[in-house]
Amino acid sequence: MTRFTSSGFACGIATLGLILAAPASAALSNNSDSRIVFKATGPAGLSFEGKGRDIKLKEDGSNVIVSVKLDALVTGIDLRDRHMKEKYLETGKYPVATLEVDKSKLRFPEGAAVTGSTEGKLTLHGVSKTVKVSYRADGDKSQAKVDGSMRINMKDFKIEVPSYLGVTVKPNVDVEVNLGVVNK
Repeated sequence: MTRFTSSGFACGIATLGLILAAPASAALSNNSDSRIVFKATGPAGLSFEGKGRDIKLKEDGSNVIVSVKLDALVTGIDLRDRHMKEKYLETGKYPVATLEVDKSKLRFPEGAAVTGSTEGKLTLHGVSKTVKVSYRADGDKSQAKVDGSMRINMKDFKIEVPSYLGVTVKPNVDVEVNLGVVNK
């Protein structure tokens, strides 16, 4: 059961983008406390998660772009990590997953927590698709703690569904992203 992997990282990326809504004139940045966690499941109670911290946030015109370096994702088992990166995510060809969200579709808190959902363009494994992202931001006009989540289907991004010794992971992967403190 070591080859199961993740397109979950991509989900996390999408979540990140949602969380970063800000006025067009403000530049966004996140701190080093950012992290992404993806969760995969399979038959008979199989469940594992992967994690990463190499998350970048930037603004590009009217969009917020979140990128995750896929080689930095780990699941806690070296063989599974190698299979995830080499066979399924093909990080040599597709080293980064990105989520692009229109800033005008996002809300930044102004003294009270905000929750919402929006769509963004997730590019993963060389495929770009519209995805739905849910988020929560708590803070004020200058900074907020932002968390987000999404579910993606590996098949939508032409990622082979991982299987090892006859046990196959479900194609849906849940992704949670914590951007730490986001500054405007």
